[in-house]
Amino acid sequence: MASVSASHLIIFVASLVIAAGVVGTLTTGVERVSSSIDDGSLDVSQQIRMDMSVISDPGATSLDNGGLTIYVRNTGSQSVPIESSAVDVVYNGNFVADFGIEDANDPDETVWRPGNVIEITLEDVEDDTEDTDNRLFLTVNGDEELFEFNND
Repeated sequence: MASVSASHLIIFVASLVIAAGVVGTLTTGVERVSSSIDDGSLDVSQQIRMDMSVISDPGATSLDNGGLTIYVRNTGSQSVPIESSAVDVVYNGNFVADFGIEDANDPDETVWRPGNVIEITLEDVEDDTEDTDNRLFLTVNGDEELFEFNND
């Protein structure tokens, strides 16, 4: 009889050890998933707070001596530094690394606040697209805007 209760005790202890291992593994997995969700929600929150609108008139926009100036309003609730590293610009399928950016009302301003307008100036834009449609694609903190105009 003692041998039966000893074997039951060994099986019971072994099942407790296995259950503790399973609980520990599940707890670690849940913590990792929870942490990933928190990180993802912060990224999404930042993207939702950033919104912009190109306010330049497509009918009045043209290449002037190889240069192009576009006005963009911050319509979101997040401020963004006024620097070229904060904005990605693609013009007619080509990434533009060298462009000017400044506050349209105060050139000394360093932060693009909600409601403010910035001026993005592209220099030495190729003028081989005369009488064709042009596309300027802007990205700031995950918000994307497409501006199309015809170079008449």
